[in-house]
Amino acid sequence: MRYVIITLISLLLSFNYAQCEDLKETARMKEAASEPDADDSVFADVEEPAYTETVIGETTMNGLIIKDCSITADYRPNPTGHRIPYLSASIRYPQVSGMEDKSIEKKVNKLLINAATQSLDNRNADQTLRLFNDIVNHGLNTFWSGDNEYNMVYVGDKSISVGYEGMVYFGGAHPSSFHDYITINLLSGEMVPFTDYFSKEDVIKAIRSLKFEMLEGQYSPGGYKGDEPRITEGFVTAIKELEERSDSYMGNIYNFAIDDSFAYIRFPFDDSLNRYVILKFGLDALK
Repeated sequence: MRYVIITLISLLLSFNYAQCEDLKETARMKEAASEPDADDSVFADVEEPAYTETVIGETTMNGLIIKDCSITADYRPNPTGHRIPYLSASIRYPQVSGMEDKSIEKKVNKLLINAATQSLDNRNADQTLRLFNDIVNHGLNTFWSGDNEYNMVYVGDKSISVGYEGMVYFGGAHPSSFHDYITINLLSGEMVPFTDYFSKEDVIKAIRSLKFEMLEGQYSPGGYKGDEPRITEGFVTAIKELEERSDSYMGNIYNFAIDDSFAYIRFPFDDSLNRYVILKFGLDALK
């Protein structure tokens, strides 16, 4: 009887062990089936970096740390000729640190990078970088080429002014150049229009009195080439027509810079070469 009992127990243990092994094997097979093969693209959903962000250097101006930043991209799947898709970007912009109010510092830095990208293609930074990613990773058949530099026109206690200039080419007949400005109030983190300092009427009076210097435009610095009264009235008309909008850095009263001695105003003008002019005014001329 004891022999029979021992035999039955052995059989039951063997059966349970075999059943457990079968269950383990089934689990292993299911797990293997859920994993891709080595040849299958396990990285299919991992996107290629579309651009590189770099801090090139930094300097201190009036107690603020100014970081020199860049975004670069070079994507040319068809290297011969200018065929799309095509992406070549070199975007420079400053970022500040050292402000006591970090929430305002964040707003200032967002404006500074957005001004750089909107000068290039009228998109803010998020939209521009999303476009880069779509070109590189999602087959967007687009030609995008642009580069810029910037200049810290003024860094004061209450405001900073930055100038952006460069060249863009999106596959048309010719590349186009730009030169834009932005002035930011460091106490609020908001863009400042030139009308916070002087009115359009002040600017018009200075233009008609010829109290300005041409920095850029169809007419060479230091003198006009053409009918001076007609050209001056063209400037007056352009100032009157500036839009009072802050959602664009092109063609509005926010496209200006100011320092301790001068104001620099950029505005659209019927210009066969550049489509804009930049006039420099002494602050005394705008009182």
